[in-house]
Amino acid sequence: MEFYSTWVYRYIFNAEWAIWTFVVIIMILNLLAPIFIWMIMNGTPITKLIKKRMKNKEKGTSSKST
Repeated sequence: MEFYSTWVYRYIFNAEWAIWTFVVIIMILNLLAPIFIWMIMNGTPITKLIKKRMKNKEKGTSSKST
C-alpha cells in the first residue's frame, strides 16, 4: 500500500497547518538548544534555576516594604 495515497498523508501530514507546525517546533528547538546545552554543561537543573529566581523575587519585594 502506498503511504502517499492514504487519507492520513493527504489531509494531515501534507496539510499546510501541519507543515508549519513542524517548522515552528523545529525552529523553537533550534533556538532553545544552546540554552539547554549550557545548562547541562554547567550542571544547573532548570528547576533549581526557577526556584532561585522565585526566592530572589520574594526577598526583593519583602525588603522593599520594610
